[in-house]
This record gives sequence, structure tokens and C-alpha cells, in this order.
Amino acid sequence: MPEIDYMRIRDLIIETFPLYGGPFNWTIDRWNICRFHIIPLHKYYSPSYFGVPMRPHVDHRDEPPLWQNGIGIWETGDGEVVAVAHSENEEPGEAWIQVHPNYGFLCPEIIDYIEENLADWANGYGFVKLYVKDLESVVEERVYIRLETPNPYLVYEIHDDVETPSFPVGYKVLSVAEEDDSIKRSRAKAMAFHGFCPPSHWPPADAFREIRKAPDYGRELDLFVVGPDGEHASFCTIWLDLENRYGNFEPVGTHCLQKSRFCNSTTFGRH
Repeated sequence: MPEIDYMRIRDLIIETFPLYGGPFNWTIDRWNICRFHIIPLHKYYSPSYFGVPMRPHVDHRDEPPLWQNGIGIWETGDGEVVAVAHSENEEPGEAWIQVHPNYGFLCPEIIDYIEENLADWANGYGFVKLYVKDLESVVEERVYIRLETPNPYLVYEIHDDVETPSFPVGYKVLSVAEEDDSIKRSRAKAMAFHGFCPPSHWPPADAFREIRKAPDYGRELDLFVVGPDGEHASFCTIWLDLENRYGNFEPVGTHCLQKSRFCNSTTFGRH
């Protein structure tokens, strides 16, 4: 996907946030992470997803990601992007829709595109998992089955009287701008989300280096807690949408041995 299209879709996400009164579409953190972390991360693994690495001697597969070839863009006559259909490459057949509220009438056409271009086909059968909000009537007409897979956002309004956090003795907060160890970050993420697992199942370190290329990434906002042993005990990356004055914390995680000391959740904050 040309860089200009990536930024145009990002602008659509930013523009529509206040029009919906919140995160109806994706927020910019997820769009950044999808392109610059998830795609490199999952292209490293086999087509079965989260399986044995195909080429463990390299950080990740280096061919152009197939993800971008399946993205559908709808635009006005003057080139304004008003809707997008894409996957996150998390699993075959999944699809997401980003749409401007004035162009919801495009949704049946967008779903046609998804079924034709993003479905997981095998033996003459196709499978599509649609992530939709307030589009139930559109998908029910096509006899889709509802799956209860909520995508919650936790909201916290920041005020001037924010309490200064304290940490147990021996723990300290650093940013990637101060210390950048992709191997430790890889291990911490694996232990936070999957518990104990062998190093071959850790995310490739290069996926953490790739995220630096994201246009909204800031090293000083990529935070982690270092424990007495020098390992990363917890982590949180902050993404700021300055135009809409909100910040997202994603990902947020805590090493499985440290969960009694730190929270482990994804949080949405607006100020």
C-alpha cells in the first residue's frame, strides 16, 4: 500500500472519531500497530498463524506483505477517503470496516468486497468474520451468525490532580528513548500474553524495531517497568491523537510473575 494511502486512512480515522463521539472506527494506535507491528510479526509465522516460525534464522519474512493487497478504499470524486475494508492479519477471513458516518450506505457494497477479496476459501466454502458495530441489520440479511467477541475500551478522564504513582523497591520506569532492548521487550510481551513459552514462540525482535517507523510512534512514550533483575516487568505504549486530544495505551501488559504488583489491561484515556 503506498504510504500516501496509509496516511489518508489514518486521517479518516482521526476525522471520524469526534463525529461518532468516540471509537466507532479504529483509533490511530491500532492502525499504526497493525501496519508496523502486527504485519511484520505475523508474516514471520506460518500460514496457520501463531505456529512454528517459517524462517527462524531471520527476524521476519521480508517480501511485501500480502495484507496491503486486500485493502479496499472508497473515495469521493475529489479523492477524499470515506470508507476502508481490511484485515488485521490476525486470522484468515477476518475483516474490519472503517467508514465515515455520512457514507454508511456503502456498507452492503463494502461487505460484497470483503466476501470476494478477504474470505478464507477452502474446498469451495468461504468463511468471513466481520467486526461490525451498529451494522447488525446489514449482516443479518446475509445470514451471518453473531459471535460474542466484545472489543471494550476503558475510559479515564485526566485531571490536574493526578496522583503520582509509586513502585515497589527495586522497580523503575524507563522509556525506549532511554533504553532500547528488543529482546527483553519480546520476552516481556510473550510472558504477559501467553505465559511461559519457549523462545521460539516469542515475538521476533525485529517487530519491535519495525514499530519505530510508525508515524505516530514516540520512543519517549514507549514505557516499561524494569525489575530488580533488569528484566521488563511491565510495559505500556502511549499513542497520542493531538487533534482530538486523546491518548490510547496499547499494548499494556505485565510479565506473568509480576501480575500481583502491576495491572494487566488495555486502557483508553482521553484528556
